[in-house]
Amino acid sequence: MLTTLALVFALAQSSPPVDVTLTSADGKAVKLSDYRGKQPVVLLFMRGFTGEFACFFCSKQTLDYASGYEQIRGAGAEVLLILPGAKDVRGYLQAVATNEKVSAPADFTVPFPVLLDTDFSACRAFGVPFDAAAASLAMFPVSEPATIVIGKDGSIVYAFHGKNPSQRPSAEAVLSVLKGSAPKAPSASASPAPAKPTLDWVAYDVGMKSAKEAKKPILLEFFADW
Repeated sequence: MLTTLALVFALAQSSPPVDVTLTSADGKAVKLSDYRGKQPVVLLFMRGFTGEFACFFCSKQTLDYASGYEQIRGAGAEVLLILPGAKDVRGYLQAVATNEKVSAPADFTVPFPVLLDTDFSACRAFGVPFDAAAASLAMFPVSEPATIVIGKDGSIVYAFHGKNPSQRPSAEAVLSVLKGSAPKAPSASASPAPAKPTLDWVAYDVGMKSAKEAKKPILLEFFADW
């Protein structure tokens, strides 16, 4: 992982500066180039917002960076949280507050800008995969969130692309990048032994038929393969 990140670091520095235009909560245009020559910028690409739900891991990352924001600001950088394909900043923040059981969710806010990438132009510019059709169906358009650190000169100095919704660098890891250190590689952990089933799980159709015949209630378990 460290070797890969070092390669990304080296290649990114030679790339020309990327500029994108995002939309703030009040409808104003925010250009990435506005920060060039002034300060580094941390881009947090979330999974998006369905109009009702915020991703569990997006909520965790949002609060993590809100807690570490003063330290990041102390390192001279700004944080920009990006919602691909979304149209509602306030709704996203309320959904985060609901996920995290924050009191008075309607008043919940974060200390850094939350911006909309309505046309996915920022996702395209930084290589964040997205599914525009998913957004139109009130689903999350991004399944591989990304964290990008843009240097003061506009070059990419760090790029982390998660392989699934849970993989995201912490605010502490990004702070180490801003201070000139390589982020810690994720610690390798042994795969747990497969759990022995305590119930005889069956396919949906089989279970529905059996339950109707026996006139018994049904337990449905929903899961994600990541």
